[in-house]
Order: sequence, then structure tokens, then C-alpha cells
Amino acid sequence: MAPQTKTSKGPSKTPPTLDRSTPESSSTQRHDFPGLIRPPETGTTVHPTDPPAPHSSSDTLPAIQIRDLTHPAGGTEDGSTSNPHASESIRHYELPTQLRTRLPAVNTEGLRVYRGRIYAEVQYTTTTTVMVAWDEALGTYRAMRPQELQPSGPFLYLDTQSNTWRVGEPQIVRQPLESTVHRQVENTDDNPGQKPQTQRQEQVLTQPDMTTIYVDTRHYVWNKDAINHHGYVVLHRKMRRGDSVGPLLHHAFMDDGGSFVSVEPSASRIDQPAELLPAWTDRDIWDLYGIQGAEITRFRTEAHSAGKKPLWATVRAQRMENAYLFDELYRWSGMDMDRGMFDSLLNHQNRTPAQWAEHLESVTLHRSTSGPQTPLPSPPTPGSPSPRPSTPDTSRTADAMIAYGDQRHYTWDLDKSNFHGYVEMQRKPGLNDNHGPLTQLAFREGARLTVVKPTDYPIYKESVLRPFWRDIDIWNLYRIEGPDIARFRRDVALHQKPPGWVKQREYPSQREQLIDYLRLWSNPDSPLKSREQIVARFQPYNLSVQQLVRLSNELSPTGQFNNLINDEMPAWVRTHQERTRLVTNEKLFDPFLPEIDAEIIQLRNHGEGTSLLKASLTEPFFQELLRLSGFKRNKHNYLYRTDIPAVFKVDDRTPFEIARPAAMVPRVISAVGATSEIPVSAMFSLKTAMDFANETRGVTGKEAHQTTSGTTTPPTQRILFCYLLDTRNVEVVAGQDNRAYNPTRLERSPTDGKTLFPSMRMEGHVSMSSIGFTSRRVWLVNSGMTRAATVEDIHLQALKHATGSDQNPADAIEARTRAGELNRKEYDALIDEVAKAGKRVIELPERQDIFSDDIVFPPETITL
Repeated sequence: MAPQTKTSKGPSKTPPTLDRSTPESSSTQRHDFPGLIRPPETGTTVHPTDPPAPHSSSDTLPAIQIRDLTHPAGGTEDGSTSNPHASESIRHYELPTQLRTRLPAVNTEGLRVYRGRIYAEVQYTTTTTVMVAWDEALGTYRAMRPQELQPSGPFLYLDTQSNTWRVGEPQIVRQPLESTVHRQVENTDDNPGQKPQTQRQEQVLTQPDMTTIYVDTRHYVWNKDAINHHGYVVLHRKMRRGDSVGPLLHHAFMDDGGSFVSVEPSASRIDQPAELLPAWTDRDIWDLYGIQGAEITRFRTEAHSAGKKPLWATVRAQRMENAYLFDELYRWSGMDMDRGMFDSLLNHQNRTPAQWAEHLESVTLHRSTSGPQTPLPSPPTPGSPSPRPSTPDTSRTADAMIAYGDQRHYTWDLDKSNFHGYVEMQRKPGLNDNHGPLTQLAFREGARLTVVKPTDYPIYKESVLRPFWRDIDIWNLYRIEGPDIARFRRDVALHQKPPGWVKQREYPSQREQLIDYLRLWSNPDSPLKSREQIVARFQPYNLSVQQLVRLSNELSPTGQFNNLINDEMPAWVRTHQERTRLVTNEKLFDPFLPEIDAEIIQLRNHGEGTSLLKASLTEPFFQELLRLSGFKRNKHNYLYRTDIPAVFKVDDRTPFEIARPAAMVPRVISAVGATSEIPVSAMFSLKTAMDFANETRGVTGKEAHQTTSGTTTPPTQRILFCYLLDTRNVEVVAGQDNRAYNPTRLERSPTDGKTLFPSMRMEGHVSMSSIGFTSRRVWLVNSGMTRAATVEDIHLQALKHATGSDQNPADAIEARTRAGELNRKEYDALIDEVAKAGKRVIELPERQDIFSDDIVFPPETITL
């Protein structure tokens, strides 16, 4: 039934059911709006983006003014309800924003009811709100102005998927219109402060089937050379074209067929990467999910905050192909891998597009764990202790995305960098400006390139102030570029010291920062020495970080130490050198212990790198430092530690298989290992281990090849489990520790040629006896990486589910796992039950990379 409002005359009538055979609803009478064209694949009319009409500044809701009661019921001054086609855009009917905020919440029919008046949420290029009234002749709502007695605006239809109204004839009548109106009458409430209607959960929302709006390019021009990072094309209406052909400009994306699709831009600047999710362009998000404007901004915000794809963003049916889904998965988790290798790994799993789309719901964002960079003073303060630096994740950083384009779209030759260190990058043939500018300049840092601004002087010549300093050397220490480098050179030439407005960048270690500082400022008037040469210069003196700070402060403007010439060292440096020749004085090592502890964590958690501390000290002094810091050597002369609290192991055995015998027993091996007893492979990164458990069924098989000659993953079992092993007071041989500190041992191998050594990044081997680890040392980590419980407690908790049947509850859960059922949630639920029962659990912070040294075990519970 039509809603009974204050504008109704007489008793309400049941609105007639729309009949497509009637002239009013015939598709041949659709109105074609100017400036836009009909999509060829559907034949439906596409509506334009008209500019909104000016709004009144009144802060009150519009009141209805009946101007002429002599008009027949079917007509008004502005139009007639017998004519279903309005001559004006829906934009001319929308409410001002300040009035929209005063309305109550949207109900289940996409309507807001306030004091007997009805307002509809209309999805056009964006969502807007208009006053509506029921049109008896058409059997639907139409937009109306506050002063009108009868509606004169475009007629609307409800899209139940998005709970909004659309302009035009209903494409599909999803439910009887009578029931919609009837429920609206029941929900009418004159109280503006009414409680909002219960909103549907986002988990069940699907993307609206938005009508594609194509721009008629006969009336528009655009700059083909414009650099718009996000793929937007800005089309301007041609001169001497009026409003009848369309709005003044369109933001559009080019679709696969080369046509321009009009869209609303997001909040991101269109000429540079977004601050949140920079690996995505707006077009990437629009193309895969079919969203635009504010929805893209919402997507970025929620995905950045939660680390996962929002559930309300669903892949379009046209993009349910592996090629498109692999692109999206690569943005989430594969940017640190070669793209060919990434695709190969995914193709090897033989999943359907529907399965990859389902998997996309659980993929977490691989982001850097390094915090905001805090500039350090230049030069450092003498006597300040060396802080323990955080462990950033350099496997994928913001440098993977370069300004205005992805590095995958460029080619370069590292051997052709110019004098100042700039590498010229050329855009690959066949790519347009949507992929970045034609050329860019970058500095090389390790295996990465960072795009920078050029200076305003000829970068291919040496005729600059401080000519022996290259731009890349200045950038490396201070992270300044372009005109700032030219200003830096002028200030140094005038004042012979670092300018006060520059700050040194944050380094992985303070020692590395000081070496670079000494490298630059000890060679102001001669070609710079390499970092290796500077390290070798100070290596014989076994200097601590605090002593390097003191040296930095004693440098003169000429690059020498005060009152000394050439490379002479101060007297206190030579005295310290003599004291360190005898390594029996353990107090000499106290300043180095915090530094090597921080370096160990950094190298181990990265799984790669070299030791700057080892290169900075004499060999006898460094070997004694290794011993004092906690390293020991086993019978194979490999370095190991017993103070690593935990490691993470991927295994196909269920927690019940470990709990029943009360031990995790190592599998038998035939090769010689790097550990004193049987080596068991494990990882120092929880995320890396969980990625193997979720993605790669071959991990257990690979481990079997390395450390076992026994059974691999049963072919019917699809779950691999991630266990946390309590390795306190247990021998652990870390691969990266030995690669950095014990390289000579790695060059030797047993005479039979068989040796097992941790070969993967962030891998170590746990020395395990034949009786294995007690089940109290083995913890199962839940699939969300937020909680872990011992397999013993999990097994006991499962047994409490007994229902009186003969089947053991743990056996039933395990049988479903062996049958190939993805029942991870059952194990997660058991871990939560253990926590609720007050038993020991390890709580892990959400959305953070967890490493071995981050684990803190709860105290053992004592039972009598």
C-alpha cells in the first residue's frame, strides 16, 4: 500500500503492480540523457553526472507548501504524474548536506521518515537524499520539491542489494511493491531522535550492480599526456557546448574496450600513490571490485586498519579469473617475490577462481613493521648509550612502489649510473602515462631503487660545490634530494659544518650511521673512500659506538682529528687499542654486548645480511665477544644458543597425535646435521611459518627431505599445523647466526657430503633427542595468530565434548581433518575454550609480526 503521509488525499490506494507491457513502463519510452551513451551490451539507458543545483542555506527541513489547489490531482505546475519522464536531473531535488544529517536512519527500504514526510537514499554517481512521494499511476516513488503538492521528479526503483533507490524504471521487481510500502507505513515515526534501524551485517552485503556510465567523447577533450597515477582521465566539455551535452568535466577510467567510464574520484590525489595501500591504484580497486569514490577511500582505510580485505568488497563476476585474482593477491602478500615465481606458486595449487576469491578473504596485508623514523642528531651526542633498534621488515618496503609508477613498468642499467649516482629508468615500450612518466631518476640502495628528484645543477658534471661528494652520498646520510642537496652544498661551503636544518636518517644500527658520517666528513676535499675502507681504517682499534661518537665530534673541517695530520689517531684511541690486545678483561666488552644483541635479532629476524660489528673488530676480540654474548659451539663447530625462547614449526601431525604419547617425537634421519642431536627444522618468524602452513603443502615434504626419511603429508589431509616450540635451555642452531658470524665453518662439509644446515631465510634447527619434546613444550597457534595453547590442554579440552557415544571427540575432529575437511575453526575453538577454562595460553598481539624473542611464556600452573 502507498504510504499514508500528510500529502495524501483521501483514503490510500493499493499501488498497482508494475507491468512492463504498459506504455508508462515500456522500455521504448526511456529518456536518453545528454552527454552519455547507452552501453552496447545491455541496451539500457545510462544516466549522466549532472552538477548539483544550488541549495538553500536554511537549517530547517523543507516544509510542504500547497500553492494551487485548483490543479487536478494528476498534475502540478512543474509536471504531471501521468508523464513518468521528468525533464530535470535528480540532482535538482537533493537535500543539502546539513539537512541530511538531521534525518533519522535509513530503514530496510532505503527510506528515511521524518514527521510524516518520506526521503529516499538515491544512488546516482554518489549517494544523495531526496524528498519523495508515491505516484499512484506508476506504482512507485518519485522525487519532489518541498513546495510541490504532487511529485514532478524522476521516478525511482529500489535496489534491494544496496538498499538504495535508482533513477529509472525498475529492471527487476525483486519483491511485491505493495509489501514494501506496507512495511514503510508501519515504520513511520514522527520522532527525529528515533533509534537507527538495525543495519545488516557487512558480511552479507554484496556490491551493487551499478549501471556503467560511458562518456560520449564526441563532446569532450582530454590531455593524453597527463600523468595521473591512479588511472583517471579528466575529460573536459568542449567549448561552445552547453549543459545539454553533459557536465563540465568527467573523471573516468578507460575500460578494456577503450571506452571511458565516468566515475567519482576518491579522496587520494590522482597524481601520486595513495598514502594508504600505495600498491593499489584507484583503477585497480574499481576494476576488480566495481567500487568508486568514497567507497574506494573506505576500502583503503578499512584494509589498512584491519590488514585484510573488507568483507563488503566482493570481486566482480567479470573479474573472477585467476589472472585478475593473482594480481590482487600479489598486491596483498607477494610484493617481495619475483612475479613469475609468485604466479608459479599459485598455479601449482590448481585452485579455481572461486577458491582463490574465497582465499582472498583471509589474506593479510604484508606490511613493514618498522615504526616512524625519528631523525638522529648530527653529530651524535657523546656518551649516549646505543639504543636497541627495532627490527624492520625489509622484505617489502615502500620503496617497492616508486613515485608515479611501479618499478615493474621500467627498465634500467645499473652499470650506467652517472657521476652523482643517478640511475635513469625508462618506461617500457607500449605503456602509457597511467603507468608513470617516461623517464625517472633513482638512487640504488642494495638491491632496491628509490626514485628521487634531480638537483637543479648539471647532474652529469662534477663542477659543483664540494665536488668530491656525490649526490648519492649526501642522500644516503641525510635523505635529502633535489634542490635541498644544492642548498646543503652551499651551506657546507660557507660554514664548514653540517647545516642545522638537516638530520641524519634512521639507520638499522648506530654504528652504521657513524661509519657513514665519518666516511663523508673525514673526506671533504678528496674522493670519498668506500664504507669498507672506512671500516678497515678503524677496525684495528676495537672502538665501541660511544667511542665512534667521540671521534665524530673531534673531526675538524678539513676531515682530520684536532691537532693531528693525515690519518693520525688521537692518543686515547691508541691507548684503547693496546688494552684490547688482551681479551681477558671482560669489562672491555660491556659496551659491545647491547650492540651485538641488537644485531643478532636484526640479522636473525631478517634472515639475511652481514655483520658490521664483526667487520669493525679484530678477530680475537670478536670471538671473545661471541662467547660472552651467549654463543656456544657444538661438536660440529656450529654456533648455537640455549636462550632462544621459542621457534615455530610447521607439521602435518594433529595436536592429538602429539598429545596422546605426550611428546613430539622427531622423525628419523640418515644425514648428518648441524646440531648435536637430531635436527628439527623451524622458523624464527610466526608469519613465515603460518604462511607455509596456509599456502604450501610441500613444506612438510621439504622438511622430510631435509630432516626425515619418514612420512610426508597424507594426500587426503589439507591442513598443516603451526606449532610453537618451547626451546628454553635447548640447543638451537640459527642459520643466519652462522652465516654472519661463522662463515669459515660453512665452507667445510663432512666427508660423506651429507650435511643438514638451515637453508631458508629465518630458519633454524632445534636439537632434539630421540624421545622428543614433552607435550607441555608444544603449543598450537590458532589460525588468526593471536593465541596459542599446549597440545596437552587442547586434547583434554576436546575430551570434555563427550556426548555418551562410543566415539572419542578428539578422534572425531581428527577424522574430519584426515578426510580433507578444512576444520581449522574447530581447533581454534578448542584453544579459546582452554583460555576460558583458566589454563595457560599465550596471547599474541594482532596484526604484528611475531618473532622468537617476542615470546613470553605464562608461568606454570601448580596443581595438587
